[in-house]
Amino acid sequence: MDVSVITPIYKGNRYINGIFEMIADNAQKAPQLDIELVLVNDSPEIPLEYNESLVQNFSLKIVDNKKNLGIHGARKNGLHSAEGKYILFFDQDDSLSDTAIVSQYQYVKNADAVVSNGWVEDTTGTKRPLFIRHQQNRVNDIDLYFYIGNLIASPGMCLIRKDCVPSCWLQEEMKTNGADDWLLWAGFLLDGRHFELNPAFTYTHKSVGTNTSNNETRMIQSSVEALQIIRTYYARNSKLMRRYERRLSMRACCTGKSTWYKRLNYCFNLDIAVRLFFFKVGR
Repeated sequence: MDVSVITPIYKGNRYINGIFEMIADNAQKAPQLDIELVLVNDSPEIPLEYNESLVQNFSLKIVDNKKNLGIHGARKNGLHSAEGKYILFFDQDDSLSDTAIVSQYQYVKNADAVVSNGWVEDTTGTKRPLFIRHQQNRVNDIDLYFYIGNLIASPGMCLIRKDCVPSCWLQEEMKTNGADDWLLWAGFLLDGRHFELNPAFTYTHKSVGTNTSNNETRMIQSSVEALQIIRTYYARNSKLMRRYERRLSMRACCTGKSTWYKRLNYCFNLDIAVRLFFFKVGR
């Protein structure tokens, strides 16, 4: 098996047929690849409902969680069942271009992972690029993940070799949704892994207002939990840990505060302010 697409489903029966169509379109554009879709039912009290006739040119695997595990646990369960050499973690309410898989596969070659560009779409249908200017070129800079946070909006922008998924992500389980993406990529880079870059726009992330990533307080709580896991596995990188702890303290302190209060905080943390500024403007 070449590629496994892993999608946790949480009360998301309305998305499944559309996911089938997207994966079938991708499989049609990549006839040389064996592709499987692994659906992980993370709301086991609701049986999955779908049109099986839409499963065309790819194989389907269903994983039923015994209880709700959250996004990290569901992705891990899917990964345990996946047979592909490369993994694409795909969220139920997002979308892939019809050439996403073949494009990513062409760029990944023998690399550890590849990251593409993509779009974020708000509730009005307005789209903006996930990376601007030179931002994508910085995804291999481990320091920025501890100065700023997660640089990759969604793992759906990435194709990762299954054996490159870090142990810290595989062996632990986040209790609070939100920061398992940061945990995945921080561990990946701390293991000495490397992203190839694909300039194509392969992915659309839907910002629907209810995403955990839109809830700053919960994201900070999840990020603190992820940092504790990283500390356990990469204790030698204590300088990075202290830096990210300071960054998270800044975010917590500034939540709900005025712009002037936030600016004052950045004045006391100029190293973070400078790196965040240059990343935001794409330099």
